[in-house]
This record gives sequence, C-alpha cells and structure tokens, in this order.
Amino acid sequence: MSPSTANQNVSASEVLSAFGLQSIPEEIGHLVCCREPSWRTAFCGVQGDTINVAVKTICTMCVEQAETIWPGWWADPETFCPVDGQPCPDEHDIDQRIAWETGPPAP
Repeated sequence: MSPSTANQNVSASEVLSAFGLQSIPEEIGHLVCCREPSWRTAFCGVQGDTINVAVKTICTMCVEQAETIWPGWWADPETFCPVDGQPCPDEHDIDQRIAWETGPPAP
C-alpha cells in the first residue's frame, strides 16, 4: 500500500512472472504497498505469487507492521498510505494494476 522505503531493485524473474488471480474469501490476505514496483513481499515479510481480491481477513502481522511504520494508520486504512502518508490510489487505479500484474508474462 505505499512506496518511499521501496526497494527499487526488482529482479528479472519478478518482472517476467505474472501473479495468479484468486477470489477466496476464507484465505488470510496480506498487505503490500500499492505503489511498490513489486507486490511480491507483504508488510509481514511473506512472499506471494497470487492476488486474492476477495479476502475478508487481513494478516495481523501485516497490520502490526503498518502500525509500526505509521502509528494510527489502522484507524482509517483507506485514507492514506502507512509508508509515506500520501493518499492511496483510487479503486480504478488499483484495479488497473491488478489487471496488469495478473496478465500474461512478458515474452
């Protein structure tokens, strides 16, 4: 969900492999910065290769890490980014990024 402490060194394998798209409400979702160059690593450190658009439960460790970065963020997580305090992109921009991230891998 945010960028200024982002690691700008994204490997070729991360760029070339698309994420899988899921819709499984029972799974635990992990938080990532929506402006990061790579969505592979969640705030809690878990590595992922899928985007689940239907989660109802968020990883507690991700929320705790976001709160550590920006205390009070969880009171209204849709208002601003816990990494840089800037407004998060709107749903349309996030949907476009999800479509791009889950598209076919580059040739």
